[in-house]
Amino acid sequence: MNRKAVLVITHGKFGIELLKSVEMIMGEQEDAKALGLQLGDNVDDLRNEVEKIILENEKEDKETIIFVDILGGSPSNIALYVLKKHNSVKLVTGVNMPMLIEVFQSRDLVELDELLEKMINSSMEGINKFEFS
Repeated sequence: MNRKAVLVITHGKFGIELLKSVEMIMGEQEDAKALGLQLGDNVDDLRNEVEKIILENEKEDKETIIFVDILGGSPSNIALYVLKKHNSVKLVTGVNMPMLIEVFQSRDLVELDELLEKMINSSMEGINKFEFS
């Protein structure tokens, strides 16, 4: 089973802070990075940084799961670009805390496709509606 690296790419510092929050609960995680696209940043610079991370992971025989905030934004467009170029990459949109917790809990226990299913299910189960009368 290949090691699975996590890369979170979002607008602003959302993903960076999300990863910090998950690590506050679970402890520091290996093979986990977060990048943010700040207002005025060069998208090509971010794409180059993402490709560098993917290539490093491939050299170490790691699959990379990229998480982005929303489909259609610059972070997801960068992720789609590297997804087309690298067979070792998977992309998931709508990153949230339950999703990352599940990935870090299960990534060494199951194969990638099963992990993605577990992670998406955990993410959806974390969304609830409460009403009080």
